[in-house]
Amino acid sequence: MERPVLIIQTAFAGDMILTLPLVQEARRLLGDGGVDVLCIPATEPLLRGHPAVRSVITYDKHGSGRMAGIIRRLRATRYGVVLCPHRSFRSAVLSVSSGATVRVGFDRSAGAALFTERVPYREGVHEVERNLDLLARLTGGVDMATRPCLRISEADEREARNVRASFGDEPYVCIAPGSVWPTKRWMPAGFATVARELAREYAVVFVGGKEDTLLCREIAGLVDVGRCVDASGALGFPASAALIAGARLLIANDSAPVHLASAMGTPVVAVFGATIPAFGFTPFGVPHEIIEVRGLACRPCGRHGGKTCPVGTFVCMREITPDRVYAAAVRLLEAGRRRGI
Repeated sequence: MERPVLIIQTAFAGDMILTLPLVQEARRLLGDGGVDVLCIPATEPLLRGHPAVRSVITYDKHGSGRMAGIIRRLRATRYGVVLCPHRSFRSAVLSVSSGATVRVGFDRSAGAALFTERVPYREGVHEVERNLDLLARLTGGVDMATRPCLRISEADEREARNVRASFGDEPYVCIAPGSVWPTKRWMPAGFATVARELAREYAVVFVGGKEDTLLCREIAGLVDVGRCVDASGALGFPASAALIAGARLLIANDSAPVHLASAMGTPVVAVFGATIPAFGFTPFGVPHEIIEVRGLACRPCGRHGGKTCPVGTFVCMREITPDRVYAAAVRLLEAGRRRGI
């Protein structure tokens, strides 16, 4: 019997969603022994019940004494191949500690010397394609257009339906104004202006985690026309994906909801500030428009964004006007109408 494959991705939710095509293709091309995924507890719901995943191993990076137990479990499973898109030294240590004879990671990993195969980290390509490079090193024939697939349970669908019930059969758009990083958040007043215009024709649903509730509440309070629903903090990742799946459009910062929309086939307007599309985290496989301020010497100011603007101006977001975002939304909505969506 084939030995199982392990994929190590202990980054945030957006990174996990963009790792799913690697999981799916690994199951198709190497999966006779099954594909397991090692992730953090916060992203485990994205993998729960996924048809390509045999087992999910959760690793709390901030818990004490957990790594030794994880290593014992990995060794006992006797993996044949480890694919490691996460570039931390700790992930590389977990890879080699598994005992797998084939360990594939990026040449830019902090622990690159611990891999048996080091794959060039390509700049200027989408993260989905970059991750699939790890598998292509072993197999060839990888489908680089593979879109993330999420399993949505009946319970997730029911939670999404409960939100939709508050505005009946009206067509709706979703807005996700949050981000883990403050420098990746567009201005609340800008989101409110766009929401106000869209609410004349659509129900507007704000989505996000519990940490986004105050922000979404603030923005929703500024929208004084039409139907506006604040669902932030009420839904987990899969239920949020189910809600986004029914939307005509998502408007969001460079953050995890963009990738949920990619998985569910929903068009996206993505607002980029501190980060840039060339990093490879744009919408994938869906109609989309990118809104950004080009030509700024200070941009990008970091790979993941930051807590504060390093030059104190936040010009990358302040110069994005609501009319630009609204016009992009209208173009995608009209294109959807022409496609009969």
